[in-house]
Formats: sequence, C-alpha cells, structure tokens
Amino acid sequence: MLLLWRLLFGHFLADFTFQPDYINAWKRSTLLGMLVHCFIHPIVYALLVYPFLGETWLENEWGGFTGWQCVFFIFLLHLAEDWLRALAIRRYRQLDNAWCFLWDQIVHFAAIFLFVPVGALANGENGVIPEAWPVIGVLLVLVTHGGAIMIYYLEKDLFGSGFPSLWEKRLGMGERLVLCLLCMLPGGGWIVLAAGWLWLMYHARARRIFESSRFSLAAGACMALACGVAGRALLSG
Repeated sequence: MLLLWRLLFGHFLADFTFQPDYINAWKRSTLLGMLVHCFIHPIVYALLVYPFLGETWLENEWGGFTGWQCVFFIFLLHLAEDWLRALAIRRYRQLDNAWCFLWDQIVHFAAIFLFVPVGALANGENGVIPEAWPVIGVLLVLVTHGGAIMIYYLEKDLFGSGFPSLWEKRLGMGERLVLCLLCMLPGGGWIVLAAGWLWLMYHARARRIFESSRFSLAAGACMALACGVAGRALLSG
C-alpha cells in the first residue's frame, strides 16, 4: 500500500497541481502538449517512489516487471486514455462533462492499481495506510486544484456556468485549503475556527467581496470539511 498511496499522490499532483489551464488547453490541441503533460507523470512518480524503482513489483512466468517498467507502462496507459478523451471531445463531439471527467480519473486509477503490488514493498509497515503524508497530500490536492475542476464541471453541467477566472479559482482554492487545514488542527478549538472561517466565506459573497455562486460555496465547503475531517482522523490515529 505504500507504493499505491505514493503513486496516487503523484497522479493527483501531475494531473491537477502541475496541469495549469494553459497545459490543459495545449494537450487538447497538439500532440506535443499531450506528451508534455503525460511525461510529467512518470517524473513525479519516480521522485516519490525512487527507492523502490529497481525492485520487482510484479511477478510472472517470464520473471516480472521492475518499478521502472511499471511506471513506464502506467505512463503509456495514461497517454492512451488522455489522447482518446481529447480525440473524442474534439472530433466526435463527446460532451466534456463531470461524468467524462470522473471516468477519465477512474481509468487512470485503474492503470495504477494494475501495475502496483498492493501490500507489497511496504518497507516493513502493514495496514491500508502505512504512511500519512501521501494521503494528506491527496486530500490537499483534492480541496485545491482537484476541487476547482470538479466544481467547475458540476456548475457547467447543472447551470451552464463558464470557466471561473484565474482570480476566482485561486481564491476558492485558498478558502477551501484554509478550511481543510483548520479541521486538522489538534484539540477541540478547530470546530470554532472552522465555523468562523465558514462565516467569513459566506459573508464575503453576501457583500460581493468575492464573486462566486452559492453552489460553489456549498460544494467547496463540504469538500473541504470532508477532507479536513479525514485528515484529522488520519493524523490523530
């Protein structure tokens, strides 16, 4: 499970944090852009699982695959899925909606599961979550860049909303990140702090200091609270 969580964290970093809007547009329009985006993934993976890359991850009748080979295969599957999705949207007019986005992520997760020995190479540690930091990393990416993309797709599908401005996107990520981190604070005072931050988030919109929809506020707050409480449980356990 150590390898699995590190690679999942690497995927979230490469697919969200390290994929700004211009790279997302570039990969959908040119092969070079697609390759640049997809090559970021094995680089991040290699940095996160470097001590294990020389070991055999998967055994078979011909010998097995090393970590380097598995990371390469994951890269190829990621490239194939992203290319097919971009082709379907551009040429065959497939709807680029929340379901398409979720299916894309499920395929990427499946590729990682396929080439990772779940439970193996855990470095002597047992359990579903042998390390806290990559899981916390996944949660933080979810409430920031991942949350921004998911909320955008939901608002577009439900209300026909357009893509948020860069300023609105960054403010929303900052709001959710602060709320998530407040939930992870030790002691019981986090409840008061989180409630106070929620009040500020609401009144910033009520007074039009921050322009975004009520749906964006509610969805972002729920996401931040869920990830924050999950992170708190992980850290306290």
